[in-house]
Amino acid sequence: MPKLSAIALGAGVAVASITLAHADPVGSWRLSVGANDDPCTVTLADAGSVTSAGDCNGVSVAQWRPSGTGIQLLSANGTLVAWLHQRGDSYQGHRTSDGRLVALNH
Repeated sequence: MPKLSAIALGAGVAVASITLAHADPVGSWRLSVGANDDPCTVTLADAGSVTSAGDCNGVSVAQWRPSGTGIQLLSANGTLVAWLHQRGDSYQGHRTSDGRLVALNH
């Protein structure tokens, strides 16, 4: 029985480590919309605020928050703009208004 408990504990620690080992979203990112746009630079701050130059091809975000293995981009009034999931060192998802691909890359 002790061997089974050790295996279960080890598996639990491994799953928790994998869940916590994702890219830190705080910092500067290139935000792109669709496949052929000109990315703009956005900065995600610790406090959940977002600064950008312009509206970034229709993606006007003022806030962000972590969500599982991804992040949610929100408008100034808290409306969900895009829900992005981690893909390696980037985040990808779709804009809620029209389903266009949205990506954050370093």
